Amino acid sequence: MSSIPVAAARQYRRHAALVLAGVAIVAGALLPALVSPYWLRILTSMFMYAALAQALNVIVGFAGYHAFGNVSWFGSGAYIASSLILSGFGLPAALLAGTLGSGLLAFVIGWPLLRLTGHYFAIATVVLSLAAIEITLNLHGITGGAAGVTLPISELSPAEFYNQVAYMMYGVMVFSCVVVWWLSRSRLGYALRALRDSERGAQVMGVNTTLAKMTAWAISGALTGLAGGIWAYWMTFIEPVTAFDVQITVKAYIMMLMGGMGTVAGPILGAFFLEFVSTVIWGQFLKVHMMVLGLLIIVVVMFMPDGFLKYLRHFAARIRRDEP
Repeated sequence: MSSIPVAAARQYRRHAALVLAGVAIVAGALLPALVSPYWLRILTSMFMYAALAQALNVIVGFAGYHAFGNVSWFGSGAYIASSLILSGFGLPAALLAGTLGSGLLAFVIGWPLLRLTGHYFAIATVVLSLAAIEITLNLHGITGGAAGVTLPISELSPAEFYNQVAYMMYGVMVFSCVVVWWLSRSRLGYALRALRDSERGAQVMGVNTTLAKMTAWAISGALTGLAGGIWAYWMTFIEPVTAFDVQITVKAYIMMLMGGMGTVAGPILGAFFLEFVSTVIWGQFLKVHMMVLGLLIIVVVMFMPDGFLKYLRHFAARIRRDEP
């Protein structure tokens, strides 16, 4: 390996990554048509949480701001899309409105909240999600209050409907990966990584840190809102306590952490691993599955603090070094 020029090695890694990405995209597109209805539901959940983990990756992995209340944009996307569907708008228009509305809310609310740092910001985002529940409960005329919102049942057959939802969630996951891939190579991505390492240093370098942070949270909010809108269409019923449940963000955060935050593939690996293992553990340890799952997460985080992806890269590099 040492005799191979650095440029050639980089080209090899780039081509290998493209091939793996292509295989993953094709495999993901084929899976919903091949699995049973039970595993189709699990697969759809995997796609959704992978997208949510990637959305968190934008504000946490790149900007370094731990937004535990990102579920606020999930719920807002769900309610905006649901309201428009009930008003007679088509599904594409409703999802677009939920996406843009959630992104705009994140951008505007980010102006005061992103002035906070560290655990102050994290706590503020959790409070934001709790406030969103109270606001939604009291807007009876728009949100239905505690009674929630019931969407009309799709005219598709159950099999067609669940396949449609699975492919929609798959599309959101792929789109979120493309966004993060673009971000990792853009000027905005470099600016976010600079302020993550040292916000004062980034300001000295001429980075408008306030605008960069607000833009990152807007992108994160838009992706989260899109997933929330599709989730509402999938569930056909939403209520404040489930749409704004902070555990949704916590679960996505753990997935991002386990896979490797600040990377393109890490959150996807974490989401698929945790959702699959959760399903298996639930089936094998019904009464104590949460305890077993919690212990597994602790072990993984302790021994792989930088996520799966870093160790997979080290393993692949070691294999290449051992090649004759």
